[in-house]
Amino acid sequence: MPALRLWLLALAHWGVDLFTHMLPPVLPVLLRDLNLSVALAAALATAVNVSSGLLQPILGAVVDRSGRPWMLPLAVLWCGTFMAVYGFATNYVVLFAAAVLAGLGAALFHPLASVSLRAVVGRYSAGAMSIFGVGGTVGMASAPLFTTAVIAWQGLPGIRWLVLLAVLVAGLLVAGGLHRLSLRPAAAAAAEGATTPARAATPGAATGNLRALTYLAATKFVRTIGQMALVNFLPLYYVSRGVPESHAGLMLTVFLVVGSVSGMASGYVSDRVGRKPVVFWSSVLCTPAFIGFLLTDGLLQVGFLVLTSLCLYATFSVVPIYGQELVPNQPGMGAGLMMGGVWALASLCLIPLGSLADMVDIRLALLVAAWLPLVSTAFLIPVPETRPPAHPILRLSSRLTR
Repeated sequence: MPALRLWLLALAHWGVDLFTHMLPPVLPVLLRDLNLSVALAAALATAVNVSSGLLQPILGAVVDRSGRPWMLPLAVLWCGTFMAVYGFATNYVVLFAAAVLAGLGAALFHPLASVSLRAVVGRYSAGAMSIFGVGGTVGMASAPLFTTAVIAWQGLPGIRWLVLLAVLVAGLLVAGGLHRLSLRPAAAAAAEGATTPARAATPGAATGNLRALTYLAATKFVRTIGQMALVNFLPLYYVSRGVPESHAGLMLTVFLVVGSVSGMASGYVSDRVGRKPVVFWSSVLCTPAFIGFLLTDGLLQVGFLVLTSLCLYATFSVVPIYGQELVPNQPGMGAGLMMGGVWALASLCLIPLGSLADMVDIRLALLVAAWLPLVSTAFLIPVPETRPPAHPILRLSSRLTR
């Protein structure tokens, strides 16, 4: 039963991340059918990210104090239902409200699912967390392909049928008994976790280094603006160049699938070479790859898109761990800042970038975004390494990033 429940949590993670990442391939259709500007379309994507990001720490605190397991299937159903509104709503205010409310469901799901995961496995398990995380990355990667297939089948009204998928996933959670889990109070879990090796500070970690955490958050913030710009504007960029919407959705899927692989592999690499080199070198290499994508065509352009995805998502699993190791006595705050607050603040920058695309050209907006990963390295310099590599050659490489 624990294994089944673990996979059901991963399935729910897939569903929620699919719902919240289906908007980018829908944007070109909204621009065409509702005559929206790029800035207004970008505001819809911003609404989802801000509500799910900024509210996540707040709802996480609520879950810690009085979380109820029945909220888990409710959060999945809530998120899917409001994203299904895009299948029939024609009023921009309704679309914006639906985006905010869908983000609210995602904000509730993630902290509640994390607590439920611990209840399912009975202890902290990196393997279990990996399985849960894979569900989310697959959801993000499959969202463009899934959404474009639905639109090709029934047009934008076909999006309304996503509510049936939400009902199915929520029903499976109930059938698996996840709505009846015994969720232990966070304080008790933290007290127990503080005595276990998994929660101990990593050797070399800068205990209580809030200043370093702030610099790392600034690094993540600047990088994330570039990442979110490409994710949300990639379909629009292709369509503006005369590419069919279905092909644009396919390229976004390629971008996200490669990013999912990069995000999972980068944590393994950072365990061996250190956290800082992975963040630093992926940022340095990302800018030329990003610019190369914008200045080329054909297979060469696809190659640059793959390289850009590898670099942008290389910090996906590394930075939350890095943040926890910088403040080992406050790991929840460290990871929450990197995963929730930073993403929400970065998404606000999509609106001015969208305005730039409206006034000049979407390629220019993406060229501005392309420089941001390189700019982010300036904030990374003061951040200490928390996991120095054991091999002398790797230690030398790590020193080059200081």
